[in-house]
Amino acid sequence: MKNFDVFVWASDFEDFTGEGLLARCFIENYFVKKNTLKIKSNNSEFFFYKKKIYKLKNKPYDNNFFKKYFYLFKGLFFIWYYHLKGKKTLYINYLPLWNFLLFILLPSKTILGPITGSVYNGRIYSINSFIRKIIFPIFYFVAINVALLKYKNLIFSTENLKSVVPKKFIKKCLFNFCLLFYKNRKLKKKDIDFIFYYRNHPQKSNDFHQFLIKKLIDNGLRIIVVGDYFVYKKTPNYPNLQRKSLLKLLDRTKFSVGGSDNFYSLFFLDCLSCNVKFFFDAKLKQKNSNLFDIFAKPINFDNFEKSYNEIIYFFSNYNHKIFFNKKICKKKNKIVFELDKQRSFSI
Repeated sequence: MKNFDVFVWASDFEDFTGEGLLARCFIENYFVKKNTLKIKSNNSEFFFYKKKIYKLKNKPYDNNFFKKYFYLFKGLFFIWYYHLKGKKTLYINYLPLWNFLLFILLPSKTILGPITGSVYNGRIYSINSFIRKIIFPIFYFVAINVALLKYKNLIFSTENLKSVVPKKFIKKCLFNFCLLFYKNRKLKKKDIDFIFYYRNHPQKSNDFHQFLIKKLIDNGLRIIVVGDYFVYKKTPNYPNLQRKSLLKLLDRTKFSVGGSDNFYSLFFLDCLSCNVKFFFDAKLKQKNSNLFDIFAKPINFDNFEKSYNEIIYFFSNYNHKIFFNKKICKKKNKIVFELDKQRSFSI
């Protein structure tokens, strides 16, 4: 498998991480059967041939902070190397809008994967929140203006950054690529009460989730945790779960609770596909969140007792009924149509 027409740099291309799944979704939807891709990541190498992904090098997964955000210069080297050799190139993930250096240094003919990021509207209470509130908007301004000058079209994973794009350039941008993860799955028997995607991370509402998981377990509900380990009594944990296995668990689950950092998480969309009712932080309510009003319920993460009572109320009145979300399917079809148009210009 030495012959290929597109070289791809993907910091993460695994099938059990959010970034890896986003990268795979982009490859599978953007490229056609005749395209042959060589994909290099921080950990492994892959080959995309006849719409199938083959793993060439099998190394243990290790994608620490240094690899995620400093190996990008290694990725830039490979991109420029193959670009100068006349190959099509794609930089596919760990593409946050705050990283303006990437948009400045990448060749203008490089295809960009989905751009990620969000606008922080909360209060400043730490160095992290200060950076997100004050510093990131400056980086966003530089990056978006450079990107709009260099590239004909931009693809965004969500619509969280729509407000930072100048109105006259909105038509150059495709938002909510992540909706391609939504699929209407068959209804299965629900024997798991709650599933939590738990990450030991300062932006993931850890205190709220920790208190909630413990209280639900103490009240005799069946809880499982995916992601990082959560040690409490005999809570079942499923770390580094492949997406196929996660979907099977979600098919059996009634409810889940999201984090406070991203409304359009891939985990939320998988819950939506599997008819799992979803609670999310009311501060994240988006302009288009009425798309999900049957499935998603806003609660106040800052008021634990009130939120807990609302969760128990909905749990007690659980309706085991499947809903086909026509609004999401319509948006999804529009995204596929726009991707087809972009592909015709770049491949």
